[in-house]
Amino acid sequence: MSHQSPDLALHLDQFLLQHVKPGQYLLAAFSGGLDSRVLLQLLAEARPRHGYTLEAVYVHHGLSPNADAWADFCAAECHKLAVSFHCVHVQVDRQSGLGVEASARQARYAALHARKADHILLAQHQDDQAETLLLQLLRGAGIKGLSCMAVHDPARRLLRPLLEIPRTEIEAYARQAGLQWIEDESNLDTRYDRNFCRHEILPVLERRFPAARSTLARSAVHIAEAAELLDELAAMDAAGIIVD
Repeated sequence: MSHQSPDLALHLDQFLLQHVKPGQYLLAAFSGGLDSRVLLQLLAEARPRHGYTLEAVYVHHGLSPNADAWADFCAAECHKLAVSFHCVHVQVDRQSGLGVEASARQARYAALHARKADHILLAQHQDDQAETLLLQLLRGAGIKGLSCMAVHDPARRLLRPLLEIPRTEIEAYARQAGLQWIEDESNLDTRYDRNFCRHEILPVLERRFPAARSTLARSAVHIAEAAELLDELAAMDAAGIIVD
């Protein structure tokens, strides 16, 4: 049964036409949360129109007592959509010095890249991009770090179809479609930097600057374009002076 939101479905169709070829193998990172549940629904419904093979992977970090139940939920949702599903267990290095968030992210990306696929699709959205820019600014990042996430990262085979979409639109689609998703209790824990920005800092900014999330995300795009131009300029300079 199709639950397509014309706007999101059309957005995804245009994205897939630009980045995906018929017959390619797509791997969707599927946590069972709102964002990845909506992305999986859209990808499953777009299959007949674009002719790709779709697989979903749940990365089991073992950090939550609910992780097994979440894996079962993801498997059941994939079964409904006739999508191939795999649960991959990883060990998060708590002694890495990076912190739990960064270590878990590192383990997650390693697990996804270990699987064979033409593209790995992630459900990060506009709000995530805004939070990332804010975090990078607070860490004193340079222009590369401030470029944040790319819609298409060919070097790492990553695609982020929802990166320009606000979370409110994603949630509206899910509710209209009657989708179910899980709520990770750690998303409310403001001891984590990203959650602190999401729940404490951005709401304060939005009281004065209502469009804060979209404008921060737009700034990340401008910075990424500047970084790309600097790389091109450096390559042109290097071509004239580097020998052997």
